[in-house]
Amino acid sequence: MDTSALAPTTELEAINDMLSLISESPVASLDEASRVADAQIAVQLLTRESRAVQMKGWDWNTESELVLAPTFDRIIELPRNTLKCDPSDPNVDYVVRDGKLWDRKNKTFTITSKVALDITFMLPFECLPETARRYIALAAGRKFENRIIGSDTSHQINSSDVTRAWADLLQEECENAELNVVSGSTTVRRISHGRWR
Repeated sequence: MDTSALAPTTELEAINDMLSLISESPVASLDEASRVADAQIAVQLLTRESRAVQMKGWDWNTESELVLAPTFDRIIELPRNTLKCDPSDPNVDYVVRDGKLWDRKNKTFTITSKVALDITFMLPFECLPETARRYIALAAGRKFENRIIGSDTSHQINSSDVTRAWADLLQEECENAELNVVSGSTTVRRISHGRWR
């Protein structure tokens, strides 16, 4: 029995599913995908869709009250895969600028003490829950079909497929929020602070 069929969707599988929509042969690896024109487009669209989805901030890619300390130069550098962050304390007015925290009140990068932050990270495709992988793959696949064969033709992925996958993703997020509400979920925290976008 092929055990890969029991595993969550991989990035390579998502790309090959996209290629199959235009009757293109599958690629054997991500490295090969980087050398095939249509596969390159599929990779780009999948990455862009993943980034757009993850930017919204979910329980699975947001860390609450993550404490970062300033460097020797008294700046707080953010992890490279930070998509957005907010101070956990709503009274602290720091924003992201050039990959670092910027103190808007004092107009400076200089920060002398530790700061607790709610940070949303960009995670690799294989680190996402299956509901997110499925939605991203379907949404990117539909855009791929539009790009390659045009939006006026019939598609293998229709808008209702994408809508259902989005609903599944939202439902899972809501269920996670209900499970974590006692300890304070990321979702509840963002809603209470008006940060859900």
